[in-house]
Amino acid sequence: MIIRISMRNLVCISSSLLLNAIVGPSILSTQNLFAQTERGPIETDRDSFTRSPRLVETKDWVVEGSYSFMDQKAEHEGHLFPDLLVRYGVSEDLEMRLGWTYEIGKFHQLVPAGSERLEEGILNYGAKFNLTDADAWLPASALMLTGYTPTSGPSSDSDLSVEYAAGWTLENEWEFDTGLRWFMLTEEEDHFTEWAPSVVLKVPLLEDRINIHFEYFCLLSRGREENYRQHCLGPGAHYLITPNMEIGTRLFWGVSEDAAAFVCNVGTGIRF
Repeated sequence: MIIRISMRNLVCISSSLLLNAIVGPSILSTQNLFAQTERGPIETDRDSFTRSPRLVETKDWVVEGSYSFMDQKAEHEGHLFPDLLVRYGVSEDLEMRLGWTYEIGKFHQLVPAGSERLEEGILNYGAKFNLTDADAWLPASALMLTGYTPTSGPSSDSDLSVEYAAGWTLENEWEFDTGLRWFMLTEEEDHFTEWAPSVVLKVPLLEDRINIHFEYFCLLSRGREENYRQHCLGPGAHYLITPNMEIGTRLFWGVSEDAAAFVCNVGTGIRF
């Protein structure tokens, strides 16, 4: 396996490290806030590719956003922003979700050489349902249903995804989460499905104010004119500025021919 690090990748990594260095000292000064809060710290879905198996607490709002850079094996790079997601806890078992993002050149390595760079805005909407609460070996788990409708760009086709997430908290407070996403997708006249299994191991530090993780995921198409297999792995971390606000970064390297060479994501989440 060969991991390629270009100058753009180094800039992205350096920016993530600088962000961590700036935020780190402010985190250490929030110990009293963590001791006084009655609720647990915010838990976002943007923290890792694998979704959280837990829902937003009843009557709470969580707003998430991020920027992703994709160094692709193609003539165009990929950019995704603001990746906005608003979540509202309706009850202990139901969360409503609404989001929007703008994609520039995403997965351009999968289209024929010389194709124009695709740009489109996408509205996403759906719900997250609690399935089980953690109990001994029984994991916390959730099911998500999401629709995707273009708001700009050449496509007018809506897509659908069904996602399952499950997680176990180990005796040492480490967390092992796993997920499986199924997408029904359309590309021009090509209708196909995509499977996206993933696993992540999360390690809390400094009384949960810092969390580091290592993750693997893959994207596998079925029924596409030319199927793809994208395998990616990499580390990530987030910092809790307060119990209600996190900021973090994720880095991924593609380890298969169809995958992007490198992906860098920086984002935040706020709870109200």
